[in-house]
Amino acid sequence: MGGKGSKPDFKELSKGTKFTTKELEQWFKKFKADFPEGKITKPQFVKLYQKMFETDSDGDATEFCGHVFRQYDKDNNGVIDFREFVTTLNVASNGTAQEKLHWSFQLYDVDGSGSLSEAEIVQVLSSIYKSRSVPDPKAKATEVAKEIFSKADDSKDNKLSEAEFVRHAANCPAIGEMLQGH
Repeated sequence: MGGKGSKPDFKELSKGTKFTTKELEQWFKKFKADFPEGKITKPQFVKLYQKMFETDSDGDATEFCGHVFRQYDKDNNGVIDFREFVTTLNVASNGTAQEKLHWSFQLYDVDGSGSLSEAEIVQVLSSIYKSRSVPDPKAKATEVAKEIFSKADDSKDNKLSEAEFVRHAANCPAIGEMLQGH
């Protein structure tokens, strides 16, 4: 993005997103107003997430926000810069169903191995349930993860590939539940 707080090349950034240069300029202005340092820290992200999604006042979204933060922070430097912010926002706002499924798969792929384990699904789902004050979030997440694996692990290798995940996303209610965090 250039130096700390410098303006990005909106024209170049628009080529990698579905935002116009004018929209990117507006996003940047808002981003700089909200985050004058030109970056979002994890604690700032948690506050932003809780404000945007009006999380359950009894729930704790901190753990789930850590997973979402990881999706934004593509260079793993512990902060989200404008380019990372707008690139991920682009998928959420303008992405195709395939792009959104890929993003969701990566969210659950905590170790970055390219496949999902039952433990990874339980980890992320339980953090979602915890943020929504679901009673016994780990037990609920374990139940959903077991159902997903029984229906979607075609190769029976105790790993869910992205292809299996995508193939079953539309017709496996448990994956639908996982994607919506219910």
